[in-house]
Order: sequence, then structure tokens, then C-alpha cells
Amino acid sequence: MTLIHGGRVVDPDTGTDAVLDLLIDGDRVLASAPRIAPPAGATAVDANGLLVLPGFVDMHTHSDFTLGYHPAAPARIHQGVTTDVTGNCGFSPFPLPRGCVGFGSFFSSRVEAGWADLDSYAADLESRRPALNVAPLVGLGAVREHVVGSRPAPPDAGEADAMRRLVERSLEQGAFGVSTGLVYAPGRFALADEIRAVLAPVHRSRRLYATHLRDERDGLAESVAEAIATAEGAGVALQISHHKALGKANWGRTKDTLAMVDEANARGITEVAVDYYPYTSGSTGVSSLLPPGSLDGGWAGLRERAAGGAARRDLLRHLDTSSQFRTDEIIIGRSRTRPDVSGLPLTAIADADGRAPAETLLGLILDEGDRLTMIVPAASEDDLASVSAHPAAMHGSDGWLMTAGEARHEHPRNLGSTIAVLAPALLGRTSLDRAVRHLSTAPARRLGLAGRGTLRPGAYADIVIADPGRAAAGAAALPADTYPDLVRWVFVNGLPVLADARLTGRRPGRVLRAS
Repeated sequence: MTLIHGGRVVDPDTGTDAVLDLLIDGDRVLASAPRIAPPAGATAVDANGLLVLPGFVDMHTHSDFTLGYHPAAPARIHQGVTTDVTGNCGFSPFPLPRGCVGFGSFFSSRVEAGWADLDSYAADLESRRPALNVAPLVGLGAVREHVVGSRPAPPDAGEADAMRRLVERSLEQGAFGVSTGLVYAPGRFALADEIRAVLAPVHRSRRLYATHLRDERDGLAESVAEAIATAEGAGVALQISHHKALGKANWGRTKDTLAMVDEANARGITEVAVDYYPYTSGSTGVSSLLPPGSLDGGWAGLRERAAGGAARRDLLRHLDTSSQFRTDEIIIGRSRTRPDVSGLPLTAIADADGRAPAETLLGLILDEGDRLTMIVPAASEDDLASVSAHPAAMHGSDGWLMTAGEARHEHPRNLGSTIAVLAPALLGRTSLDRAVRHLSTAPARRLGLAGRGTLRPGAYADIVIADPGRAAAGAAALPADTYPDLVRWVFVNGLPVLADARLTGRRPGRVLRAS
């Protein structure tokens, strides 16, 4: 047994905000009271002056591509994350054919080949003993890759049936829902009718449909309308991933799109929610800047077109004038072929190369393929405030990296997204109740994670203990390769994985299954 005594317990699920003791027995919270006598042999954790919270459930991650290779997951544990929701944006490492190499590679994936189904993926991950829980979605991009491959054409009737069967099997094995990434290949080839047809098993299981919208810039409203219409047509709950309005010309448009969410929820046909990360910058694969159709023939075809002539000029013109971000807005992530340029602005790299920015950019894309990421301007502060204040909102980091070393030169959400939500609340800048709901209660309820996202007796003992005295430092920008220290203790399934801000070496995480 473990007794956490004297901490301020904040649990929006039960409406609790009081100084209490918590008693853990096995993997569950046994009791909660103002004073609990220490049972014989119980381990005591002094939480006086500290904040005791339900473990954080990160609604949007891609750690299914990296957690198996860094199962201690220090970047997640130091943020208080006890459950990662994976399989987002259409990407999951199952169901994929064994020969499928490189799928999801811009998540720094070390997955050499996919798994046939959720059961085989879960068995492999649990054999590696992760430190935190995983709640998997199945990516419809992976489903399409399995059946149709990289072909941009719609599936025929037989292929559509095969895709539905793969989704149904994933849900039977406990996937919490499905996801699409409608800006990434092969997901961007899927039209609304195809998606609705494949969602039929999701409707029957009453699970979730999460989507990275088809367009977060000029076509934002149309993309939100498409997502809502798809969900309503299929009769499924909708999660709009990392909702924002890209590009200065579109700032302020979340007022309209959030009104669309409200209208859909008022109709009652589907339940729509959104998640957000607490940054105005974003990150994605650099190859997403290529013109539509550039990779339809694979990387060999792209390299052939980029070799010279009119096709190369068209590529450069698009990168220079027509891609979704200007060349002077791009910061390059961690480069494997040119480590010296990692974390630098593209324009600075181009100046050093003595080349035009578009030429340097195309060279990096050709050298690195899908693996190279970039950090780019995304939303406005006002849009971020509007989305994060919305009643249907919750936090989702969009992170994927497990260690500070890997996260160097990558987006700061990998190391500090939950802290950037919690620290301002501890400083009185935002509501603490809202912060804890967004980090824990709302995503747990959204997924139907019974016994998680709460500290009520009988719940799983996923617990975060944070030090409000460290909030000011937590609210500041972290050095690029530093773990935050606002979170002092983390319990996963009743065992301490972080104690006095140090990893304990225990790895009691599980692959959770929807019921």
C-alpha cells in the first residue's frame, strides 16, 4: 500500500478541491479522506504543499511509433502523462502488411514493419514493458495502405469491404475508434463517401472518429463542415484534432468553426469535440510542402522529376510561392543527413549554402524523405485562447518523442505541452479546474476510460503530484533538451514511475482496450 498524505486533491470528475489523504492498494485508489491512518507497512508520500491530480490522458499523440523503443518514456512521464492516445491522423502501426516500411516515418519512427492487427501490436508493446498506458485508435491511413496501397484512386467495392473488415477487427480487439489524416498520403486520397462507408463498424461499436482536417487554412470552414457531415452521416462521435486556423489571413476564423461545432452539438446527431496543443507554432513533415500528387509515384518518381527541366522548375516554384508556409517561416527540425542545420531557419541554411531557399528545401526533402520535420507558425494567440476556452475542448500534445535527446531541435510540445497548460493555471492566469479537466477528465470521459481521469475510490491509481512552487519556471520556455520539473511524482496503475522528479525504473503501463 501507498499513502499520499496532506496534498491538495483537485479532481473535476468528483468536484473535489480539498486537502486529503489518498490510499493506494494494488493498482487502485482504495480510499480518500481528510485523514487516513497509515496502514502497517504502507509507503508514505508527503504531499504537503503539493497538488494531487488524476493522471494526464494525452488525447492526441503519435507515440505508437516510438514508445516501443524507449519504453521508459521520460519525456512523457516528466509531463505527468499516464495514458497516451495513439493512432491519430490516420497513422497507426497496424494493420499494415509486413513489407510496409517507412509508414509514419516523420514521427521519427523506428518501426521496421507494421503489425497485422491490434492484438499483435499490443503483445509486442507490452512485452517491452512501457512506463505508461496506451489507448489506441486505428488509423484509416494504415487501413487504406494495407488494402489499396499508395494508389490515389478510390477503393473498389471489394477493397472497401476489406477495409471495413479491418476496422471491425480492430474495434473487436479493443481500439477506441478510428482516425483520418486528410492532408497526408494515403489518407488525402479518401473522399467523404469512402470514409463514411468505412466508419460503419465505428457506428455499431459506438466508438470515436478523430480527424486531422483536410485543410486548416483557406478551406478551414469547408473542412470542418465535411468532418461534421461525415460524422453525422455515419452516426459517430467526432474529434477534431489540434483545431486551429493556419495563416495570418485566416486568424480569427475559429470563431466561425467553433460556432459550427456548437450547432452540430445542438442538433444532437453526433457529439463533436476538439483538442488543442498550447502553442501557436506547429510541426509536421517537410514533405507536406510538396505539390499535391508529387509522391503519387513514390520517392523514385519525385527524384526523377526533380532531376531537371520543367518538372524541377515547377517543384521549386511551388515550394517558393505556393506551399502552405513561406520559406522564411520554416525552421528545420532534426536533420540526419545534415546535423549541423538542425534547428536553424531555412533562410539561414540557404544563405550558408549560397542557394535560393527553395533549392535548399528541395535538396533537404530529397535527402531525408519523409523523416524531416519542420517547425512553422500556425495559430494566433486569440484563436488558441478561443479554442482552449471552448466547452468541447481538451488537450492533445501531438507529441511523439520519448526522450529529451530526441526532442532537441523538434517542437517543444514533445517535452512540455502538459506543463504549458498546467503552469499558467497554477499562476492564476487560467482556471485550474479547466486545466485539469483538459489534461485528464475530459479525454478520459471522451474515450470511455472507466476508472481513469479520476481519483474516486475504486479508480485506477494513475496519479500526478505537482509542485505549485515550480509553476513560474514551468511557465517559462524550456531549454531544448531539458525535462520539466513541475511534476514531482507520477503513479501508473498504482506504482511510482517518477519519485521526487526521478524515474524509478518501474514500467507498469498497459495497452488499454475499449469495452
